[in-house]
Amino acid sequence: MSTYANFKGKLHISRRNMFLASLVSLLLIILVFSVILYKMADNDEENSSLVVEGFTPHVLASNILYVKNEVELRNAVDNPVGASIVIAPTADIYLTNSALNIFNSVNVTLTIDSKHGVCKIFGATNNSTIIVEDGGVLILDGIIITHENDVTGNGITVNSGGTVIMYSGIISGNAEKNGGGVYNSGIFKLYGGQIFGNKAVNNGGGLYNIGDFEMCGGEITNNLANKGGGGVYNRGVFNRLGGVISDNKATRGYNWA
Repeated sequence: MSTYANFKGKLHISRRNMFLASLVSLLLIILVFSVILYKMADNDEENSSLVVEGFTPHVLASNILYVKNEVELRNAVDNPVGASIVIAPTADIYLTNSALNIFNSVNVTLTIDSKHGVCKIFGATNNSTIIVEDGGVLILDGIIITHENDVTGNGITVNSGGTVIMYSGIISGNAEKNGGGVYNSGIFKLYGGQIFGNKAVNNGGGLYNIGDFEMCGGEITNNLANKGGGGVYNRGVFNRLGGVISDNKATRGYNWA
């Protein structure tokens, strides 16, 4: 009898140990999967960190450079790590004394992120906010290019050989003799975003083009020119494949309104 009791006791202990071992294994499996899911969620958060109220970035990058002021922005553009950089301001940035220049062989993307929202870059007095030089490439993806009230300067100047691609964002509140929003003698491609509320003393409230301008989407609206081309004044190549040009005003009313 005692032998049977001992056997039952050992069997009970063995079953209990097997149960505990199974429980431990199950907990370990749950822990491993939890870590995996956490990593996946963390990666998803990084990949979606540039989503602001439905905004989806067109240029995805694993290494985004965050800048909070003019010094950091200029340093990032003037001393790029590699041929292409993606920059996301964490606050509105006010440029002083000169434009932000995108130089030869540098590909710069200016974008936004969900943590800091939509940020603006304000141009300096009597200067373009951004100038893209020969060989330079600027991609706009969610950022706002502007000037403070009553401050003169183009939003963006694209020099011969320079390229600007606009996927989203806004160019607004700029004023200059020609091309308040954009003065283009290089290549300007508009796929999305808005160019509105800009002024020109002469021609091209929204955009003055003597280069190559391709419009596939986006909107050019509510711009003003005292002479011609409230929306677009074109003296170059203008290939319009889509987008909206409307509600612009020009005193002489010729060219694209």
